[in-house]
Amino acid sequence: MNEKYHIGIDIGGTKILAVIANKYGLIYGTATRKTPALSDATSIVKSLAYTATEAADNAGIKINHVDTIGLAAAGAIDSSNGTIIYSPHLPTLVNTPVGSMLREMLTPSIYVGNDANLAALGEKAFGAGKFVNNFVFITISTGIGGGIIIDNKLWTGSSGYAGELGHMTINALGPYGKSATPGAWESLCSGSALTRIAKERIDMGENSSLKRIVESSRAQKLTAEDIFSASIDGDDLANQIIDDAIFYLGTGLTSIVNVLSPEKIIIGGGLSNQWENYVTPAIKLMHQQAYADSWKSVDVVPSELGANAGALGAIVFSQQFSK
Repeated sequence: MNEKYHIGIDIGGTKILAVIANKYGLIYGTATRKTPALSDATSIVKSLAYTATEAADNAGIKINHVDTIGLAAAGAIDSSNGTIIYSPHLPTLVNTPVGSMLREMLTPSIYVGNDANLAALGEKAFGAGKFVNNFVFITISTGIGGGIIIDNKLWTGSSGYAGELGHMTINALGPYGKSATPGAWESLCSGSALTRIAKERIDMGENSSLKRIVESSRAQKLTAEDIFSASIDGDDLANQIIDDAIFYLGTGLTSIVNVLSPEKIIIGGGLSNQWENYVTPAIKLMHQQAYADSWKSVDVVPSELGANAGALGAIVFSQQFSK
């Protein structure tokens, strides 16, 4: 068999996505599974193995014909040892050797990296960063993650943890959210930030059409999409929350432009679907705030790979690491 196959797995707080593809990013099959986020490490790793095997089965390819498997996970990752040090979405995975555990269940070699970093690699190889030497990838979803490409290489810094843009301070007096950094970017304008702020303000007595959802949270969980829908319908509280978040999103983009002056900023994640209502006004704010009109050399664009960015980037990473 001349063709080499690779599997990329992207594990999030709610969903596991596995993609089987060749080195050119041609996808042969996919599989998804609900993440057992609060389960023990063994159960989570078994779910990863099942999802990878299912993706191979869906492509009609035997798992033992797969050359490498890359795993993308949020948080602090020790890639050299395949260990998840800490993941905000997977609280039971603390200093967990996920790579070696998964290798015991599957034949191919396993390589583990930070999900936003690997998504940046995916965009570099197959997406919006393909012909760009220097760019920043940002994912705006439950939290905010980032990956930095400098001179065509992923920049992870001396610690290996560089690129955690969601944890840069935007408001030093701001809230913590899930981040340990005061006023972190993701604590102010991520999906979880929007819902947290809405619930806090409704609990303090502010009126909103969202109150019905919050009070029936056992049956339905408030989402960022609910807040955008309420905003479109003219809900005052939803409009205030989104306007504030746009200010913080634009301020964060300004900091990235001022510090790194990249050729491109590529934005993915679930909230990138609210491009016109959320990202575009934040970009306009960045244009007003950026130092010395430096924004004029920065192109801000949506991800071309969408939900597959992390998994395809994990495939790129596994090939690089296995050399």
